[in-house]
Parts: sequence; C-alpha cells; structure tokens
Amino acid sequence: MRDALRRSADGAERNMTARGRQANLDLTKVAIIARALQSAADEMNANLIRSAFSTVVREARDCSTALLDADGNVIAQAETIPMQTAALALSFKAAKSQLDLSTVTDGQAIIMNDPYSGGQHLNDIILFQPIFHQGDLLGWSGSTAHHLDIGGGSAGVNTRATDLIQEGLVIPPILFDVARDWHGGAIERLIFANIRTREIGLGDMNAQFAANHTGAVRMRELADRYGVDTLRKAMVEVLDYSERRMRAAIAELPDGSYTGSASIDRDVFEDRPVHVRATVSIEGSEMTIDFTGTDPQVKSMFNCPLSSAHAAVFAAVRCIMGDKDMPANDGCNRPLTLVFPKGSLLNPAGLAPVRARMASAYRAFDAVHAALSGAVPDRVPAQGFNTTTGFYIAQQRPEGYRVFVDVLGGGFGAGRDYDGADACDNILSNCRNTPIEAFEQANPHLRMEAYELVPDSGGAGRWRGGLGFTRVLKVLEEGVFLNLYSDRYNVPAQGSCGGLPGACGGLSVLRAGEEISLSPTAAFDLQPGDTVRLATGGGGGYGDPRERSRADVERDLEDGRISERHAREVYGFAPSKKSAA
Repeated sequence: MRDALRRSADGAERNMTARGRQANLDLTKVAIIARALQSAADEMNANLIRSAFSTVVREARDCSTALLDADGNVIAQAETIPMQTAALALSFKAAKSQLDLSTVTDGQAIIMNDPYSGGQHLNDIILFQPIFHQGDLLGWSGSTAHHLDIGGGSAGVNTRATDLIQEGLVIPPILFDVARDWHGGAIERLIFANIRTREIGLGDMNAQFAANHTGAVRMRELADRYGVDTLRKAMVEVLDYSERRMRAAIAELPDGSYTGSASIDRDVFEDRPVHVRATVSIEGSEMTIDFTGTDPQVKSMFNCPLSSAHAAVFAAVRCIMGDKDMPANDGCNRPLTLVFPKGSLLNPAGLAPVRARMASAYRAFDAVHAALSGAVPDRVPAQGFNTTTGFYIAQQRPEGYRVFVDVLGGGFGAGRDYDGADACDNILSNCRNTPIEAFEQANPHLRMEAYELVPDSGGAGRWRGGLGFTRVLKVLEEGVFLNLYSDRYNVPAQGSCGGLPGACGGLSVLRAGEEISLSPTAAFDLQPGDTVRLATGGGGGYGDPRERSRADVERDLEDGRISERHAREVYGFAPSKKSAA
C-alpha cells in the first residue's frame, strides 16, 4: 500500500512536470519568478517596518506581508509572523464571501479585523489591495499589523472582557475607495475616532498602504518582464510544487492515528485548566487533524477564532514536515484536512472575546506536536515556553494616552542534537525583542532597570532547553496602569525523552518594600516608585540530563546559564578547580 501511494505521488509529479512542458512553461523561469515574488514580499515587510510609527511594529516587528494570486491564494509571504500569514488566504476568502469583488478596480482596498469574518483579533488590522496590469487583475497585496490600541474597555487590552465588543472596534470586511475614503475620508475618520493612539495608529496603517504599494509595483514589473500569462502559470506551479513537497513529506510517515493534548493553566474567570486535544490521522499523502475533545469555548479572551486556529496548525505541521527549501505558501496546506468543532475553544460561536487567542493557538500547536511525536519522535522537540506574553503599560494624560506594548517569548524546547534557543519570541509570533533604548525613548514615564536571562530556567536534559528572561521596569509618573496576558505560570513547558521541564513565568510589583504577585491576566494600577518585574519561562529539555556532556555543562556554568547548585544537583557535575575559579 505504501509503495503504491509513493508511486502515485511520483506519477502525479511527473504528470505535473509534463503539463508544464506541454504548456511551454520554462521551469527555470518559474523558479526565477518564485524567488522574485518572495523577494517582493520581503521588501514589502521591510518597507512596512521602516515606515511604521509604533515600537511594536518598528522594533518588535509584529507585522506581516504577502502576495496573493487573483483568487486569494498566498503565493509568497515574508518570513515574519506565521500566525498572521499562514491563514491570510482564509481571511481573504471570508472577505470575498461578503463582498462583491467582480467589479473591483485599481484604487480600492479591503480593510478588516473581525475575528468572525476571517480576522484574528481586533488589534490585527488586515489590508488587501488589488494589483492590476493593463486592466488585468494579477493578484492582491496583503499586509497585517498589530495596532497599539483598537478602542474597547481598556487601553491596549481589556483583560476582563466577556464579549468581542468590549475588546474594541470591530471592522467587518469593507471594500472602499482609497482616494475618497482614506486621507481624511469617512473610513479613516470612523476608525480613528475609536482609537486612543490615533496618530501612531494612522502612521502604522499608512505604512501598510506603503507596503502593499511596493508589492503591487514588483508584481507589475514581473508581468512586464515575463508576460501576464507566464506570471499566472508560474504562480499556479509555485503552489503545486509546495503541495507536492508536502505530500512527499507526509507520505514518508507511518499511516495511523496519533493523539496529543496540551492545556492553558487557567481561564481568567475560573481557576481551572483549559484543554486542547488533537488527533492526527495519516493515510498516504493526506493528513487529517481533528480537535474533537477540545474544551468548549470559555467566557474570557482565550478563545481562538478559526483563522488563528488554522494558522497555528499549518505552522505546527510545516515545522515538522517542511524544510528550508519548501516555499511557504498555500500549496503546503492542500494535503491537510482540519476539523474544529463549533463552540469549542478553537472555533467559538457568537461574539466570544478572542484577544488572547495566542495562548489557545499555542496549545493547538503543542497538541499537534505531541501527536506527531508518536509518528516521528526524533523530529519533534520538547515543549518551548510557547506563550505570547502581551505586556501593556499605558498612561492616561490630559493630552491623550501613551500605550506601550511588548510581545515577549521565552526559551525554546530542546530537540535531538540541539539545545533550545534562549530568550526568543515563540514560533507562531516570531517577533523581535524591543531594545531598551527604543523602549525608553518612547516611554519617558518608565525606566528599564534590568533585562537579563534567568539562570537555571531552561529544562535540563542531554540537550538543554532555552532560557527565559526577565525585564524590570521602574514607574516614574502618575496615571500609569498595567494590563497583561500570559500563560505557563503554574505548569511549565514539559521536557521530552527524559528531559526536565523548564521554569514557569511570573509577574510581580515591588511597592514600598512589599512584593505583590500578580496573575497571568493581570490588570493593575501602578504608582510612581513601583518596580514591575516580569519573567518569562524556559523551554523543556530533551533526553536524560545525566547524559549531557561534561563540556556542555561546564560551558553553561561558565556562561552563567546555570548555577553551580543546578550543575551539581541536576547534572551530577562537580566543577573542576578551573571552573570553580
């Protein structure tokens, strides 16, 4: 059976190549066009980042860009935020189902953020613009950016929200004329009348327009150089090529069904874990991932809308099945069938809040990896901290709001033959750490007093989990308040194959000599002189810690990644005189 399926996959590839030759499609030219489209998507992202006003986009790079074909399939995406790009085609298709795009013209655009109409969460505003060449619709340029504020019950994030409306302004897919409705027009005025950080938000939105313009220019240049017909055929072949590569990778796995699970520590309103369960079924070159058994949706912001749930699963599979030479586009997703029961945590009904959907998305990611470890145990790493910590500090002043947001990660899980990376944002987010200088320049009411790795926070193992880190902030002015959402404050990232878990995260405020511990969904008014300490956790270790080489333990000890006590008690390591010195 397996050999027959492989022969079938090989035959399909030969047939596709034959069709390409019959259509006089030069495959070398296809490769050149594919790389040009990828470069264009990356250039779009570079321009968005350079043009942005907010530190969360300019420094943390919480934004993404992509080029889509005329039907809305992602052809090329920048190497930025998997959560935003992996399901961008779903966002476009949801918009298309609500809008009449049959008469769309150059100069129009689609704007949206509604999680129940293809969006993800309200702060992520999505912008699509059509790309025409001599009257022909070539495709679409798309961009997403995380906006500092989107209205709602609290600046940045409303951790106590119990419905979507409390989280901010909901923008269903809207097709509008840019010259008429933007640049002081009705759509721009309506949106930014509901946002606390109007100037910064408008700057970031205009950066998205600039990024989309870059993509349109580059795609039209390709049409000029190679012709519209060749460009379209190349886009079809790029998708088909990624599909063939993914099918070949899946066909290498043993057929069968594999289960995995993961949990959020607790809901906002109930002190109980929330579970995600996945069953991965493999048959030939097809993979079905069914989340039946996942807990029902919750009252709080941890619900995950469909676009985000799809993106998390697509990214989880690509991490294990893909490789650096496989183009990341919608062709990768064709062999996958995903099932998300309606009314569950990963497919909420009604207007359930979704602001912290990253936590649930990461547990879907973890559950898929846990299931795939039954099929390919050597490929799947230990759990990483795998938690987006959305850290908001805002200040209300007579002249308006200051809002600072940081998107923080932690330690990566170790894998066979490698240690986990230290102090990185997690795979679905992939943001950068905001430099201290940029933070203090934009936030004179705060001062960064420490930013450092947390020793011993990486799970011990033959290969060590990555370390978490801590940031310590001093509050300098009145009117400052904190909002946060995170996870893994109670249950750490788990190790694999005998590896130990990493450390948990934590948040506390030191006030007048008293340390106040806060929850991972805290909302807290700060006072001048308060010191806020935020710590993220480490990744799990892989393999028996006693099998870690002496040289590796000694190097970690010398670098300050582990303490002497940790080296002795966990690794059974007695420092040499040289190390002790």
